[in-house]
Amino acid sequence: MTDFDSLVEQQFCAFDPDYPGKKAVYADKLAPLEDKLIAAQQTGDSMAASDQYMIECKWLLLYNADWDKLEQKIAQFAKSLSDRDQDWAEEQVASDGSWGPCYDQWFLKVDAMIDAVNALADEGIAPDYPLTFLAPIAKPADMVAWLDGQKTSKIFADGLDRRDALGAVSAALSEMCFKSEIRDYFRQYVKGFDLSDDYIAAYKKWLNDWQDDQSGYWGAWFATDTGEVLKSPDLSLTFHNISYQHGKVDLWPTIFNTTLAIRDDAYPYGWKHDGEFNNHNNYDVAKIFDLGWAEVDGATQKRASADIAVILDWCLTKSMTPDGGFLDDPTFYNSVGSAYYYGVSFLDQVGYFGTDIPFWTDHAFANGPKLCCKIQKNMKAEKLDDDEAEAAMEKLVDACGNCG
Repeated sequence: MTDFDSLVEQQFCAFDPDYPGKKAVYADKLAPLEDKLIAAQQTGDSMAASDQYMIECKWLLLYNADWDKLEQKIAQFAKSLSDRDQDWAEEQVASDGSWGPCYDQWFLKVDAMIDAVNALADEGIAPDYPLTFLAPIAKPADMVAWLDGQKTSKIFADGLDRRDALGAVSAALSEMCFKSEIRDYFRQYVKGFDLSDDYIAAYKKWLNDWQDDQSGYWGAWFATDTGEVLKSPDLSLTFHNISYQHGKVDLWPTIFNTTLAIRDDAYPYGWKHDGEFNNHNNYDVAKIFDLGWAEVDGATQKRASADIAVILDWCLTKSMTPDGGFLDDPTFYNSVGSAYYYGVSFLDQVGYFGTDIPFWTDHAFANGPKLCCKIQKNMKAEKLDDDEAEAAMEKLVDACGNCG
């Protein structure tokens, strides 16, 4: 199997021979600013503007070789940290109906939009302004053309890995088209975007054509300086396509075999980050297995069960503190709340908090309800209140009630 991490690095070096050194320099510049942001968020401030600057800085560092643009964005990020009143950056923008006013990249505004729409849909509140910023994908033909334009990266030619933009927009489109509450919300409340049956059918066809029949996975394609086009097995992109379609996809045995085969590879082409498991990826894997469990044979289920047991043990013994906290990893998560959200989501997905027997094993977990309450108390003590922390708390309350 192709080592896509090495391939991407090689292609960036073909574009800029000094790429590794420059990337290391800017990573060192960014790291202390991330630490300051995390410290500010831990005091209860949302730091929404700084968070947006940080997210785009990380994208520029990992998916681009435009060093001048990264230098400018880091300067904006650093300056923003002196202002603790940043709630304005969470509001919808009047001029085009977007969210994420500190983002320059359009796809990041799409990502911010789908988060905002989920929150608005929960409350049954219409957006204040039409979503005209979605014009690049507002019509079926334009949507297909945009996706086709992002599907294949030519890093050696332009220094741009399109994988993250492709993933963000396809995930948003999958929520809009297949998540019933979001689809209904768009049709009832959103102006400036016609989410018709024809639009959904066009997107579904594009997704079906994108699935790789060799791996069963979805992922970015890479054209190389040697003339090849290689298709990556991307855990995150595959998870979104399977999850939002509620498991109604083809090639389930192939999907399981690929998922099991990439266990020890690096994200996004495997489960691990910096050589360790990660609760975000663990959650993705567990949900993929859950949605396709009935579509594979007993031998495959047995192999998947063994690996779920491994990552559950890692979660409980390596990713958590004794008082019910989750260890943050700023090289992967964008906030402390994210670390809690994905840790809670993984434990909830594998049925650890409940009294019913989970899909993948033959017993419930006696310590689960106690741990559920311990995590709640820890989150309240740390005063975590960003969107992802609140979503984590909702899952905990659903699982074991409000522990006070």
